[in-house]
Amino acid sequence: LPPAVREVFAGCDHIFHAGDVGAASILDELEAIAPVTAVLGNCDRSDYGFSLRPFVSLTLEGIRFFIIHKPFDAEEALRGRGAIAPGQPLPHVCIHGHTHIPCNEFVGSVRVLCPGSPNRPRGGSAPSVLLLDAEKGELTRIEFVELL
Repeated sequence: LPPAVREVFAGCDHIFHAGDVGAASILDELEAIAPVTAVLGNCDRSDYGFSLRPFVSLTLEGIRFFIIHKPFDAEEALRGRGAIAPGQPLPHVCIHGHTHIPCNEFVGSVRVLCPGSPNRPRGGSAPSVLLLDAEKGELTRIEFVELL
C-alpha cells in the first residue's frame, strides 16, 4: 500500500476496494484506517488467504452503493442482466475497478465511478484514489486524488 494512500484516507469513515487487492495484508492495512468493503478482482486468487465476493451492495449515508470489479459486469448488472435482478432497486452509485483509469460517468441514472489505481495506473493516468463525501443521501464531493 503506497504511504500516500494512508495519508489521503486518514479520517475516512469507510473504504471501498474494487478488486485486484493483491494480498491480505493490503486489506489489513486499510482496515487499520477504516472499515473496508472489498470485492474480488480478476487478479485475486483464493490462496491469498482471504475470501472476497464478486460484488457487494450496501447502503451508507442513505446512498445505495454497488461495488464490482469489471465495468462490463457493472453495466450488465445495471441493465438487469447480471448481479442486480430485474425489479431490484438500482444503486445510486456503482464503483468498479479493472481498468485502473479514473472515470465519473452515468449509466442511465446511476453514477459510475472508477478510482483509478494507487500503484498500477493505466491509460496515461497518474496513480490515484477517489474520495467521496455524502450527506443526507446525496454525494457532496467526488474527488480524484492523484498520489505523488
